[in-house]
Amino acid sequence: DGMLLLRDAVAWWEQEMLLRAERQAWKDRFLVEHSLVNRTRQITGSPSRQSVTWLHRHRGFAGGVVDRLVEAVMSAQEAAGWALAGLGPLQVRCIESVRYSSADDEVREDGDEGWHQDEYSVLTAVLTLALSHDLQGGETEVDRGGRPRRAEGMQPGDVLIFRSWDAHRSTPVAPGERHIMVLELWQGPQVGNDAPEGRQADLEGGLARLCPPALAADASSAALLWFCSRAADEPAAWVREEAAQPSRSGLGTVSEPSQNRPVGAPHPRCGARRRQRLPVGAGRCRAGHP
Repeated sequence: DGMLLLRDAVAWWEQEMLLRAERQAWKDRFLVEHSLVNRTRQITGSPSRQSVTWLHRHRGFAGGVVDRLVEAVMSAQEAAGWALAGLGPLQVRCIESVRYSSADDEVREDGDEGWHQDEYSVLTAVLTLALSHDLQGGETEVDRGGRPRRAEGMQPGDVLIFRSWDAHRSTPVAPGERHIMVLELWQGPQVGNDAPEGRQADLEGGLARLCPPALAADASSAALLWFCSRAADEPAAWVREEAAQPSRSGLGTVSEPSQNRPVGAPHPRCGARRRQRLPVGAGRCRAGHP
């Protein structure tokens, strides 16, 4: 179904170390000046808001927890047969602490973080850190082109893994609060401690670097095919060849997304945040996650 769930993957004391890193980030003048602390926005079409703090400058306070989580994610996808080795070594693109709650008048920035893809990333891992006792909603949904699948029953310490190009979202939170940490892995360089962006926007080589090995590993993802069809007004030969192959997931043919929807037209899940066709190779940095 496109998701891997690791129960109790991060111990309580490791979660506390991640929270310590977040507290250090809150006091970091550099992060504050670059709006990388508690950046808050309301999710379009939802009664929820999210507040994001980037942890890349303070991962050292987590005592190696991030590195262990990366190893667990890579081991899990390999055991699941996701065949992502062709994309080369993957590095940490971003580390985010994301807090969800019911929206109110204090929201400081508009956003449209409903259904979306983590553009140019390969794997996304969502670690649950805390859930309020009155929480309703706040579950991660992943849509590979058929019926969305929902990760239910997530508890602190559980980790959800999915391919970053699949459309995903957090269901509305009302009432209650949900606190997660999000880790993205990609083909680009590891985010540095002095990065002025919490999430690097551009991948060297762009779609031409990501799409051929990604489609070779995961041709059944309608969201991936749509994303890669933006490589040119006329899809490249490798896009057309992959599109002609039958789906391995029983969702029909993977050609449906690109043949039935012109390049640049909205994806059924992600179109709300792509009102304009992006230039070839352009990345969009967004401040939110499932």
